[in-house]
Amino acid sequence: SKKIKIKKGMLETNHVALLLRLLALVLIYVLAFVVRLFSILRYESVIHEFDPYFNYRTTKYLIQEGFYNFHNWFDPESWYPLGRTIGGTIYPGLMLTAAFVYWVLH
Repeated sequence: SKKIKIKKGMLETNHVALLLRLLALVLIYVLAFVVRLFSILRYESVIHEFDPYFNYRTTKYLIQEGFYNFHNWFDPESWYPLGRTIGGTIYPGLMLTAAFVYWVLH
């Protein structure tokens, strides 16, 4: 049977590399959290844009109801309890692109 020798310097190098990776991941997490929280702290506690679930819901509505109904849609679930007129308050580029890709693939 062969004995495996681990050099002390190599073991320390692995620990340093692991610590650097962990530190990088923690810094990325903190930066992502602060960036997401910035608009809430600066403006108010309502997430106005870059909300993936809102984008998903509006794209789904566009696919199911068509552009005319989408443009004139009043969404009572957005900006609750006020509601939101979708056609006049968003830039529909993301929704139109996603719907176009959906229609091409189906």
